[in-house]
Amino acid sequence: MSPPRANSAAARDVANVFHPYTDLKAHQEAGPMIISRGDGIRVYDDSGKDYIESVAGLWCASLGFSNERLAKAAYDQMLKLPFYHSFTAKSHEPMIDLAEMLIERAPVPMSKVFFSNSGSEANDTAVKMVWYYNNALGRTAKKKIIGRIKGYHGVTIAAASLTGLPNNHRSFDLPLPGFIHTMTPHFYHGALEGESEDDFATRCADELDKLIVAEGPDTVAAMFAEPIMGAGGVIVPPRGYFPKIQAVLKKHDVLLVVDEVICGFGRTGNYWGTQTFGIEPDILTCAKALSSAYLPISAT
Repeated sequence: MSPPRANSAAARDVANVFHPYTDLKAHQEAGPMIISRGDGIRVYDDSGKDYIESVAGLWCASLGFSNERLAKAAYDQMLKLPFYHSFTAKSHEPMIDLAEMLIERAPVPMSKVFFSNSGSEANDTAVKMVWYYNNALGRTAKKKIIGRIKGYHGVTIAAASLTGLPNNHRSFDLPLPGFIHTMTPHFYHGALEGESEDDFATRCADELDKLIVAEGPDTVAAMFAEPIMGAGGVIVPPRGYFPKIQAVLKKHDVLLVVDEVICGFGRTGNYWGTQTFGIEPDILTCAKALSSAYLPISAT
C-alpha cells in the first residue's frame, strides 16, 4: 500500500491516533482503512466502496448500522436527559426500565443489575463483586480467579488478567497475581487419539478440579467463562462440558461468572448463550448487543 496522502483522514489518523491490536510500524507506513458510514449490514470506506461487515464491528452492531429507530430513541432521550449518574442513591427511569428488563429475561433468577460502559468494565466489576462477597462472608483468603487459556474477557487490568491470550499479557506485566488459567475446551485441537467428546469434557473438568485442589479451594473464589470462546477462535464447547465444570465448581464453593458480552442477545439461537449450553451462572455480564454499540453500556 502507498503511504497516506498528506492532510487526508488517514494521514491525520497516523499522526494522532493510537490503535489497539494493530501493527503500529505497518500502520505508520500504510495508514488505516477509513470507514465513513454504515447502513444495515454494510459499511463504506472513504472512497465509497462497500463491505459486508460480517462480524458487526467486533460483534457489536447486532441491529445493523444506522438503525433509525435506535438513533431516534437516542435523540429523544438526549433532548430530555442526556446523562445522569447512579451514585449516592440517584436514579432515572431509563436505567430502572432496562434493569427490570434484564432481570425479567435473565436465564436464571437474578437480583440486581450494575451498569458500566464496556464488557471489560462489566468483567472488572464482577471481579470486585466476587471479592467483596467473600470479604463480607469473612473468607478473606478466597480471592483467586480462574480464566481459561484462549479465553477473552477484555482489556482492562483484571479483564486482561482473566484473558488467556499471551499477547494480551506480554509486555504489560500481566496477569496480576491471583489470576490463574485452566485448559481450553477445544475438542478438535485438544482431544487425545480415540477420546470421545464426552470423555474430553470429563478431562477438562478433572483438570479444573486438580487446579482448584492444587491452589487450595479456600483460596479460589470464581471462574469466568464465555459460552462460546470468541476472540480465542470461536470455540464451541464439547457436549456436556458446562454441567461437568459446574459440578466441580459447586463441590469447591467456587462461583461461576458467565461472560455473555459476545454471546448474549440471541447470538447462539437463544436469548443467552447460557441457555444454549445448559449453564447456571452465579453472575452474568453483558455489553455489545445491549445497545447494538450505539452508546457505550454494559451490565453485571
